[in-house]
Amino acid sequence: MKKKIFIIALWIVALYILKQFHLLSLDISVLKEFISENTKYAMLLFIALWIVRLFMLIPGATLMFLGGICFHPLLGFILSMIGMVLSETIVYIFSRGCSSTRINQYLESKHPQLKTLLETYTYKFLVLGIICPIAPSDVICFLAAAVRLKYSTYILTIIFANIPLMILYSIIGISLRESLVGIILVIISFVLIAMISIKVWNKVKQMQKI
Repeated sequence: MKKKIFIIALWIVALYILKQFHLLSLDISVLKEFISENTKYAMLLFIALWIVRLFMLIPGATLMFLGGICFHPLLGFILSMIGMVLSETIVYIFSRGCSSTRINQYLESKHPQLKTLLETYTYKFLVLGIICPIAPSDVICFLAAAVRLKYSTYILTIIFANIPLMILYSIIGISLRESLVGIILVIISFVLIAMISIKVWNKVKQMQKI
């Protein structure tokens, strides 16, 4: 109960901050105008959101999408990459420092198969966990560090696994400004990736039960 209240409080604070910076407008042109006038602050705020998202349970995909809309595609890609590396590095450090605490035990009890799958497939399962939309990506990243996956392997896997997704989200940003056809093609791409990754995810988990 306390955890839920804490998360709700964080959301309220975040919404208030976004409102103060006029970032809650649904008018994309207004939002982009604000960003163009306050580029440095917008960039810092966007990267900060990548770190804050860990405590507010915001999916990384949400921020990738936001970056694709708010910034130039290349800049949005770079900012998302920086934010993602920082946030996942924090996850790694926190996991290694808390490898024998209740948090680790809680995650293992809630997702009993994940740690075993990570120990079996190592970085390959980490890739699947990042790509698959139904997988608890941050939990998998946390447990990947807990099973002593090297940081270099961990962060490079996360970077390369996320590159296709970030490119797609950048394309969405372009498509929203250009044409409906572009949006449809991107959505189809997402659906195909999701379907394939979910199928593989379920198959791997089923194999683990055997």
